[in-house]
Amino acid sequence: MAAIHRNAFLLLTVALAFFLGASEAHKDHIVGGSFGWKIPPNATFYQEWAAAKTFVINQMLMANLRAVFLFRIGVENVLEVSAEDFEKCGNTNVIDMYYEGPTIVDLTSPGPHFFFSGVGLHCEEGQKLAINVTTTAPPPPYVADDWRYSLGSSAATANAAAAAAPSPSSDSAAGSVSGVAPAIALLGYAFHALFM
Repeated sequence: MAAIHRNAFLLLTVALAFFLGASEAHKDHIVGGSFGWKIPPNATFYQEWAAAKTFVINQMLMANLRAVFLFRIGVENVLEVSAEDFEKCGNTNVIDMYYEGPTIVDLTSPGPHFFFSGVGLHCEEGQKLAINVTTTAPPPPYVADDWRYSLGSSAATANAAAAAAPSPSSDSAAGSVSGVAPAIALLGYAFHALFM
């Protein structure tokens, strides 16, 4: 009888960890970071911002990938357009238009997505964004002198390299469930070990 309760409790803990993790499984990209969505300081601002990001749909976790455009109603807007319209800042093949800020755009399909401001000459001034959504993350860059890739390194070298390794940025952790589900599973295991 105790074994049945123990197995039921473990199953419940794993299910809770899965559903809590899946419910929080999304990645929001605030377009332009703290700058938001407005006329940029230079024509390549949004291209440079997007180049530093990875836009990946995680279909295994049923994760949502979203682009968040922060702007005030009546001051800006967002048009999702074709590649041809993006290049010439035209509006003959508009996919969607968003007039109420902040706007959250669900990126549900892999491939290129093109956005720009339809206000005045804002697009011509660089207020445009092209991103490529993928289903798999790119491999991490190879670093020849990284201690994890070398054989026979000393413990001191390994510790120094680990201390110098960059910590995850707040942007890469936003929307991540990597710490939630394991923490709940560990908590369930600890509860089970103490009280069962």
